[in-house]
Amino acid sequence: MSIVQSVRPAPVLLEKVVALPATSGTTVGISVPAGTVVLAAGFQNYTTVPDVTTYTVAVTDGTTTFMAATSFDNTAANTNKGGVTPGFASAAETIDVLTSITGSPGIITGRVWAVVVDCSKNAEAADEVDRDQLA
Repeated sequence: MSIVQSVRPAPVLLEKVVALPATSGTTVGISVPAGTVVLAAGFQNYTTVPDVTTYTVAVTDGTTTFMAATSFDNTAANTNKGGVTPGFASAAETIDVLTSITGSPGIITGRVWAVVVDCSKNAEAADEVDRDQLA
């Protein structure tokens, strides 16, 4: 018997609003449990990023970089950029935002997002009932 679609792990979008500091560094993002496959991840800035010398954003769990360093310098508000490098979290992780900044952009708010599938639980087959049996 095949697995019922409703009990299969399905991709979900996780997101967290964060405030990126005005200096280079790491901002803690989304928590994911062990056994999670990350299909894609990215960042959307809610505030305009001013024209400074350098303002790049990367999204990573420390092992896999899901979105490589991407320029947000001189970027309009609500610009959404992402990467499609998949990865597997064998232990509980956070998907964080790394910034590399040269200049004084101020604090930038936005959301870090990831499309994930929780593979930590076994999919269960549907139970058979009397009506499934041939009489």
